[in-house]
Amino acid sequence: MQASITMMQRMIVGVMLMLAAIGVAAPGSFATAQTAIECVASPSGGSGNPAATPATASASQAVFPESGELTVFAAASLTDAFAQIGDDIMAANPDIDITFNFAGSQTLVTQLTQGAPADVFAAANDAQMQAAIGEGVVAGEPQTFTRNRLAIVVPADNPANLAGPADLARDDLRLVLALPEVPVGLYSREAICDMAEDTSAYGEGFVEQVGANIVSQEEDVRVVVTKVQLGEADAGMVYVSDITADVAGDVEIIEVPDDVNVIATYPIAPVGDGDAALAGAFIAYVLGPEGQATLEDYGFTVLP
Repeated sequence: MQASITMMQRMIVGVMLMLAAIGVAAPGSFATAQTAIECVASPSGGSGNPAATPATASASQAVFPESGELTVFAAASLTDAFAQIGDDIMAANPDIDITFNFAGSQTLVTQLTQGAPADVFAAANDAQMQAAIGEGVVAGEPQTFTRNRLAIVVPADNPANLAGPADLARDDLRLVLALPEVPVGLYSREAICDMAEDTSAYGEGFVEQVGANIVSQEEDVRVVVTKVQLGEADAGMVYVSDITADVAGDVEIIEVPDDVNVIATYPIAPVGDGDAALAGAFIAYVLGPEGQATLEDYGFTVLP
């Protein structure tokens, strides 16, 4: 189901970590007790305020200056696709040098608001783009440039024998999620809450049981994949695009059904103090046929 985030009927507005005797799951650490997931109806009917203008793939050519240095801050899930895009641009424009900073979208917003120099910001959800807009670090109108889907990832030998999302509530399962402020962490919790609506398929108390299985919460989606790849967890929730060639042999994907999958929307915008010409050319390339083809090659859902 290719539903946008703004069409979701529910969202997670808070994930509370139980403290002290109840236990805390800090980034990269393992919890000793339950981690609560609180599902609350959204007054706006979605996971955040829309920030990006829907776009379609552009047939226009991206025109780069003869030379220059471009810095792109991009969500961690874009690492492989954007690295390839950067290589392709630099091969065609030898005097253009592109540097990428990949991290969780929330981390990138913090860096930008603290004055880190950049020309382009590409986030994994509209909420973090809105945060950047609110801090005054983004110039121009953000545009949606791609979408993504959730998947469950397990080690290749699937030691917990997961067959589907309902098994996330099984006793003694070790589940890793991204932190709730990380876009994929928010999307994952939204999907879990939507699963819980169907008690015939997922059982009573699904959210509480899944929450009790969270053993680690990470600052970006790539760390979630790595923990599962190394066998430090029985399952994680990631994007389908995160199952790249270098990890595919070590993990297995379990699909999240369309009716409970949350479609991630990625906005991109120039940074206010950056090089407007270089930023505009990069964004045009990403929105154009070559950039869209690369994103599709790396598992993203391209624009219509």
